[in-house]
Order: sequence, then structure tokens, then C-alpha cells
Amino acid sequence: MKRVLTIVLLSTFCLHLLAEGTTFKDGIFRYAPYGHSLLSDMHPNFVRMDVADVTNHSEWDWGQTGKQMRVNTFSIFGINLPLWRGDIVDEHFALSVVMPISASIWLDLGEHITAPVVNADWRVGLPVWTFMHRIDKGFAKNYSVSLAFFKHESTHIGDEMVLQRADHGLPLRRVNVSYNYSEYVFTLNEAEFFREQCHTFRVGLMLLWNWNAGWYFIDKTDGDASLAQPRLSPWEAYLQYQYQSPTSKHGFQGVASIEIRNRALYGYPAYEWNEEAASYTAYPQTEKRVFTYNVFVGARYCNPRYDGYFSRVSLGVRAYHGNNPYGQFRNHNNYNHIGMCLIFE
Repeated sequence: MKRVLTIVLLSTFCLHLLAEGTTFKDGIFRYAPYGHSLLSDMHPNFVRMDVADVTNHSEWDWGQTGKQMRVNTFSIFGINLPLWRGDIVDEHFALSVVMPISASIWLDLGEHITAPVVNADWRVGLPVWTFMHRIDKGFAKNYSVSLAFFKHESTHIGDEMVLQRADHGLPLRRVNVSYNYSEYVFTLNEAEFFREQCHTFRVGLMLLWNWNAGWYFIDKTDGDASLAQPRLSPWEAYLQYQYQSPTSKHGFQGVASIEIRNRALYGYPAYEWNEEAASYTAYPQTEKRVFTYNVFVGARYCNPRYDGYFSRVSLGVRAYHGNNPYGQFRNHNNYNHIGMCLIFE
């Protein structure tokens, strides 16, 4: 608690110093076109809606499809709430301070009984500071450093899933995936002028606050705690690249984005329903490191008369391979998902 309070006070003090002599019109609550997530980001801070065919259903669809493809809907509502933005010292240096808030909802519309909410992930944090230096030296237009000293994620399995597990007498009904972390990001060529051609490169690191606690645990009211087999690897790292073409005279541009991430495959059992035996088979596992791959290819429309929030709309195809990225199901590996994706930035 003392650590959190210290960061809050320090952030407030620095913000006050930087805001000295800056009017509200010049700095406070202005949208900053840098420091935002790329389109393939696993944890985006924009509104994204996917309608996708996915595999590895067996644990959440009552054994109806096994590992066949089925349509699901994923919705992410995220924003970097602007607190302050402005040029500092001169036009070569810029700073934005934002508050990250997001929620990710997985809805299984292909399940014909209740179309349940399978999982919900919630993220919030203290202000994120992004410092940008405009250098404009050939290929390199700028670089930025984003510092998120404190973020929190908690995830919640859908009610139908919990009831199903309880009805079938599973020894594990839910997992408490809840953790605090810091995130540090370096970006080359922020798309500050998003109507122009840009090649953006980014590297990021997430680091747990409490290394001994890990990413998850099993509460005694939810199951047998000995089923969790964590290795306590306290970090997650990613590389990202995004290309955007120049906009046409009508405001359209092509966009392609890719992310490669190394993260923990959570260490607790997955279950598969056996219809003939009318019982589940458990597949125990120990936490290990895996790579995930997330790709988006599509087109974007940029409003020529407005450049703030929701001035850009993208439509394309998004494909994912790796461990399941959604909360309670991050113990599933070789999860595949491909479908249409609509994005509001």
C-alpha cells in the first residue's frame, strides 16, 4: 500500500510541475496520438469486436464440438483516458499522461442453450507516462518510452461455466487470475501523424509486482489449491510491428500489424468431456513459457475533419495462435482463432 501511495503522490507532483504555465486548452485532457496500442495488441486500449471461428472448445461447450471450429464473439472496450498532453521544452519533446481502462468479454454465441459469457477480463491502472522525442532522421521519425508503474488485471469466468463445473463435480470450479504489474514500452516511429505512411516498431515488458504470488491461485472455496502448478515466471515480453499506408484522398489506408509475445501458459488442469463415459478427463500441467502470434490485416478510414477518439475505423481479418489469451483459459495451448475484426480508435 505504501508503494502505491508513493507512486500516486510522485505522479501527481510531476504532473503539477509539468503543467505549470500550461493552459487547459494547451494541455489538460487533450487526446494524444502516441502511446496507444497497435492493432494486433493482445491488450488493446481501443474498442475492438471480433466475430471469429475458434478451436479448443471442450472445456466450455459441454463437449458438444470437441476441438472443432465454432463462431464466438470477443469484445474489448478500452481507452487511455487523457489526463494531460503537451510539448515540453520545445516542439521536439512531447509528453502524454493517460489513465488506462479496459474490459474484455468473451461471448459464445454458438452455444444454442444460453449463449453464455465465457470469460471477462478487467484492467485498470495508475496514470501511464509516455515521453516522445521527435528526431526526424531519415527512416526514424521519433521514439517514445511509456512507463506504467502500476496496472491491475482480474478475470472472471462466466456463471454458466461455474455451474457446469459444480454440477459435474469437478475439483476445480474457477481460478483466481488476479495480479498487479508494471509495464515498460519502447517504440520507434509512433504514428503521431496517422494519415501518413509509417512503420512502427515496439518492444514491451510486463513485470509482476509480487514475484512470489504469480499470475493466479486457487482459493479453497473454488477447488483444490494443489491443482495449481506455477513456476512463478514473473514476466511477459512482446515485439510488435505495424505498417500503415498513406491515406487516399477519401481518407482510406491499408494497415497490417503483427505481435509476437512470450508469456506464461498457466499451470492447472484442462478438462475434456467424454460423452460415452459421461465424465470429464483431466489433463494436468505445470506452468511453462510459450510464444503467441497475433496478426491483423485490413483497411482503415481516417476522418478528415476530426482526429480525436473514434476518428479512425478499421475492418479486417485477425488471426491468433498460442495459448488462450482469455483469463480463466490461459492454461489451454495451441489455441487458434481467425475471423473478422472491427476496430474503433
